[in-house]
Amino acid sequence: MAGALMSALLGVGPGKQRRPLVVLGPSGSGRSALLFRAALVGSGVAPAPATVMFLSPHPLERLPCGEGDVDASVMQRIQFLYPPSFQLLFQVVANLQQTSCPTLVVLDGLEKYLSSCPGPSVAAQLVALLLDTVNHFSQKLSRMSLGCQLLVSMRFPGEAGEDTEYLSVVERYFEARLWLHPEAVEHAGSASHGVSKVTRARLSQTGSQDQEWLLRFEPEGKMKISPLPCKSEKDHGAASENDRPTGAEAQAFPPGS
Repeated sequence: MAGALMSALLGVGPGKQRRPLVVLGPSGSGRSALLFRAALVGSGVAPAPATVMFLSPHPLERLPCGEGDVDASVMQRIQFLYPPSFQLLFQVVANLQQTSCPTLVVLDGLEKYLSSCPGPSVAAQLVALLLDTVNHFSQKLSRMSLGCQLLVSMRFPGEAGEDTEYLSVVERYFEARLWLHPEAVEHAGSASHGVSKVTRARLSQTGSQDQEWLLRFEPEGKMKISPLPCKSEKDHGAASENDRPTGAEAQAFPPGS
């Protein structure tokens, strides 16, 4: 179900422990769309006046503010910040603790900031500062039985030479990772001309069995999320290449970064 993936990203639900999560995938895999959908869901789940903080190097395209399924009041509870460089991002994160407590902090496109980062040790300082800030928010929100979750997206290593070195530094701070693998075949869209893009998502968490979903981005902007069944416990949630289950729909905009 679509809700199961969102719950996993947000770390909510009975017995769930919020773990900082990094979303990893190549360009066009739908990272930005998935993180924005999580921000919408997160802003609607938490009681007011809790907010969501969304950090990105540039404004997201086609924000669905005017679409019928997006409540304007929910959008107002997402604070968008667009620091254009690593240095300015570091300053913004350093000052976050002076803001009202968000229940979700999203950092989209980390690799674009790392391109101007002085080195891996400074990248590690940024992630450590993010974790410390989210911890601070969680402690303040604990009296309301809430916590703060951290979601970060980063491009797959290998698309640029420097990515591999930075990824190894960033990855060690995250026990939960969502890997996005675009399918090679694009399927014809049913509601309009064009093609729908398909991405396989695999969630790996320390101490838990892997879970997999199929994300289908339709030309008109809808995202369908379908769970993929496990072949066996030995495969840790790996799904058959021939499985194409049906699933619930979630509204989103087409894959960006």
